[in-house]
Amino acid sequence: MYTLLSAADYEKMIHFASIIAKPTEDKRSLIQRELATQFGYDESIFWYADEQGNLFDPQIYGFSDKVLFDYINEFSHYDFLHPQKNFSLFQTKRALRLSDLVNPSLYEDSTFYYSFMKPYGYYDEMVICLFHEGTCIGVIGLARQENSGVFTSMDRKRFQLLSDLIAANLSPQQSKECPLLSKRENEVVQLLKDGKTNQAIARELFISQNTVKKHIQNIFQKYNVQNRTQLVRKIWQVH
Repeated sequence: MYTLLSAADYEKMIHFASIIAKPTEDKRSLIQRELATQFGYDESIFWYADEQGNLFDPQIYGFSDKVLFDYINEFSHYDFLHPQKNFSLFQTKRALRLSDLVNPSLYEDSTFYYSFMKPYGYYDEMVICLFHEGTCIGVIGLARQENSGVFTSMDRKRFQLLSDLIAANLSPQQSKECPLLSKRENEVVQLLKDGKTNQAIARELFISQNTVKKHIQNIFQKYNVQNRTQLVRKIWQVH
């Protein structure tokens, strides 16, 4: 599968591995910068992921804030490559291109392309899921502009190797920055995102308001935030 990669590719991967292994407070920024420097992937969104496959805390490289805002609030559910739509495929393939899932004519007639990608000057997309010990811990989304060509089978093969390397380097920081919430805390977070009051959360989950307050305090502490607004921004999830 990997024999088609060039010797130059392998040399770049070795260099990439040595760079991203260096200690840093922001591992994702380092990885995104080196993906651009070594391989020309100049525009990326790097998400953390939880055990349920939800995406949160996006970090952009080369994209504008407005692209991210519009994707999250308007167009994520139209994305053919969204990990929650293709999770079983990502478990085996690791990296997928739009052409792996949809033919060009159908894509070009889609809301995702016509209303989101095209207005921003983009055409193609590739998504890489990062797994550590069988659990998805991160997702990288890449895009290419109309005049930059499409992602090739070589791009996908490259990331089938790079994904495990990136995941191994991301895992220690991910576990430090993204504390695991309990099942009940995750339920509370979703209701907080929907703007529910403590009373409404208590009623929906069949628990007391005091219990809701305790869950919220625990969640705030885990994410080092002071209020609901900070929490929602911290765990900005895409469904």
